[in-house]
Amino acid sequence: MTIRPDLLALIGPEYDLISPVPAEKTLIICSAPRTGSYELCRYLISAGIGVPHEYFNPNYASRLGERWGFERLPLDSSEMDRYIQTLRRRRVQNDVFATKVQFTHFDQSLRNEHGRALFEGAIIVHLFRPDAAAQYASYRSALESGVWDFSSRPTTPPVSRDVTDFDSHFRQALQEMDSLMGQDAGFRCMFTLLNVKPLFVTTDDLFNDPRGVVHRIANAMRTAVNEKELDHAIELSASYGRDYKKSTDGMAEHFRRVVFREA
Repeated sequence: MTIRPDLLALIGPEYDLISPVPAEKTLIICSAPRTGSYELCRYLISAGIGVPHEYFNPNYASRLGERWGFERLPLDSSEMDRYIQTLRRRRVQNDVFATKVQFTHFDQSLRNEHGRALFEGAIIVHLFRPDAAAQYASYRSALESGVWDFSSRPTTPPVSRDVTDFDSHFRQALQEMDSLMGQDAGFRCMFTLLNVKPLFVTTDDLFNDPRGVVHRIANAMRTAVNEKELDHAIELSASYGRDYKKSTDGMAEHFRRVVFREA
């Protein structure tokens, strides 16, 4: 296993573990893009709390399906039950199956009986970023570079902004930001309708007190924390967190100036 795995490494076969029985505990991390969610995934893996990943993202589900011998995309309705049961056996640590879910992936794949069964009895974390401008700036940068995991490999084709004048630029930014913020709103609506009380965690919480965040989750899961490995993960990630905040803060300030046409 790599020392600080990126999102492509986390989907690799070295994290597969064939368990004789499916994991009994379920942890679901609900988050929108650019909230530092993969940093949380790394901390949880190091702490021994599951192997969280975007298992319901078609790109990663397809990779797993090919490796595990699925004839169709695992997110197909005919395969979903078998896929979830396979995940609960192969992607488990300390009797915990953990997954990270974006609202678009929930909307496309889990708005059914399989999703209901997955969420029932699960511990749910809502990771969100209060600074919407910083989140959007980071999101736009990821779109244009194709790099979604900080200091990682590109995972999507770069998307250029096809606008030339200020008004078009601004309108497109607002549409993209509305879509991004809509993910958090969608989750909060879902929590209300299902009478779910998640653990709310902000991106600032994650970077300022990662140990505290992991312990909150561990306590809710009633599972132990591998303190030694967690300390090592926090030490490795400290510089990334500082660089992440510094880079997105600068882009966010630029976006705020654009709103008011400031030079």
